Amino acid sequence: MRRFRILFVTVAVIVAVPVGLLLRRAIESVALEQRTRHQAVAERIFDEMERALSELLGREEERPFGQYSFEYVPQGAPADVPVRSPLAEPPRLPFIRGYFQIDPDGRLHTPLQPPAASAGHASPAGSAAMAELERTVVPYFRAGVRAGAAPSRAGPAEQLPGTTVAVSDDRLVQQARQKTKAPSSVSAYDALSALNKGSEQRAGRQAKTALEYAPAQRPPAALWLGLTDERDAAAAGGEVAHAIPAEAPARLEINPMVGRIIDAQAMLLYRTVVREAQTYRQGLLLDLGGLAAWLRAQALGTDGVGAYATVTFTTPLAPVSASEAPGAYGYRHRFADPFADLSAGLVLRPLPGVGGANYVYALCAVVLVVGVLGLLALYRMVAVTVRYAERRSNFVAAVSHELKTPLTAIRMYGEMLRDGVVPAEAKRAEYYRHITTESERLSRLINNVLEFSRLEKGTRQLSLVTAPLGPVVSEAVALLRPHAEREGFTLDVDIEPALPAVRFERDALLQVLFNLVDNAVKYARDSDPRRIRIGCGRTGRAVGLTVRDHGPGVPPQHLRNLFAPFYRGESELTRRNTGTGLGLALVDGLARHMGARAVAHNVADGGLEVQIVFPFPPYSGS
Repeated sequence: MRRFRILFVTVAVIVAVPVGLLLRRAIESVALEQRTRHQAVAERIFDEMERALSELLGREEERPFGQYSFEYVPQGAPADVPVRSPLAEPPRLPFIRGYFQIDPDGRLHTPLQPPAASAGHASPAGSAAMAELERTVVPYFRAGVRAGAAPSRAGPAEQLPGTTVAVSDDRLVQQARQKTKAPSSVSAYDALSALNKGSEQRAGRQAKTALEYAPAQRPPAALWLGLTDERDAAAAGGEVAHAIPAEAPARLEINPMVGRIIDAQAMLLYRTVVREAQTYRQGLLLDLGGLAAWLRAQALGTDGVGAYATVTFTTPLAPVSASEAPGAYGYRHRFADPFADLSAGLVLRPLPGVGGANYVYALCAVVLVVGVLGLLALYRMVAVTVRYAERRSNFVAAVSHELKTPLTAIRMYGEMLRDGVVPAEAKRAEYYRHITTESERLSRLINNVLEFSRLEKGTRQLSLVTAPLGPVVSEAVALLRPHAEREGFTLDVDIEPALPAVRFERDALLQVLFNLVDNAVKYARDSDPRRIRIGCGRTGRAVGLTVRDHGPGVPPQHLRNLFAPFYRGESELTRRNTGTGLGLALVDGLARHMGARAVAHNVADGGLEVQIVFPFPPYSGS
């Protein structure tokens, strides 16, 4: 049995290791799918923000040069019919605080305020916008741009503009740093994360040039707009005395928009325009709080994702770290130029139904439970078979011993009587008695084996009768008393009078009593007193037949296996008592075939009591 346990543990480990690795791989695959799908959702949210910013940027970059004045002459319109600039009205987007233009001489004006504002005709909106622009825009350009120095590029140095990284995945940060270096091996997660996305394409286009861009030094290709008269020149910010003649077109070089964070609440989005060697700054002042709210509305919309997403915006002057909830997925996005100084943090709580994780976890739990139960069932089945085989092997050894002992005695006494070596008549009678006793013992052993074999095969047919147990018990006591007395035991009999009738078979009942008394004699040989009690009386709606000895009893660990076939509490190599392990198993089998049940328990003052409980027949009125 010990070798079987070692083999079973080895096989269980061999099976458990690949199953465990398979389950681990399944769980990792589910986690990978969840991360990938949540990252796809995060990329989609950030792409919506980039799309909104791109549309905003596209509208602003397409504005003609003259629109930054209160009035201007559109291209192709008559020179003497100026129109009011679209920027002269309050901005439609709430996060735009105002538009501005800084002339080459450093003067600041806004389309919201007409040129006659100095004469007292300024509107309240224009005056407020001018005051705010004077307070925020002018100090910024006086501090650096007018001196010829390019403003510093602030932002997360470890992340390229236009890219998204998971805040808990340092590998993505490293890939953002080394996009030009192909890895030797790419995992599935890395491959999925490296799929083309709009923001990453923008970053690839701008990473090399935008980060090093200085507006006054590296203008892109120029845009040509025709200015036909002095009014256009004035709208362009020049003096009338220096207006370009109508027949000579003015050359404009309009650089792309540049974005700069100037304080914790404001951002400048402006362009540099070079007109006839004169530099102008045109742009707009953005409120970061309003811009953030607008981007949230554009990205999250009303499709329900907003219930699971928390978006925060950070700048070099106002860093805010989004706390990641347990089990959530965190991402950081740095916007493409000219909004590279602005970053967004996104925390996604687990989206329902993404990845089918619950099903996989449930299947893994089922596999684990079924596997464990299967191994336990297999162990139990094989262990029972092995133990049963061991008991059968011990039974064969015990039967061989039990058969050999009486046969040896019978042969010895028979040869002595045959050879006439026993002259005394008393001795010959004693030898005849020994031969008879050993023959009876041999007959009981053989009968037990044959009876158990018939019970095990189901061929034992019982002829049940309905009668009181008392007469048959008295008959059995009369047959058993000489045997008990020869072994030095006294039989105490207590049969309750007028017992109700129960169903039993006489021969089976006699065999049950013979085995119970023989078992008591065998195991209570060293008891004091050497007394065996046989009782028969009512017990509830049944009649109980009990046999009790005063021996050592049965250890608790063996008591539950007392009626198991071939079971012996002692080892075959060290056992002190004879027997085959069939006696009590036969008692239990015969009792069940008679509709009764056998129970055994240790008595408090010493000894073992075995009781056969015969229920009243269903039709009995007792």
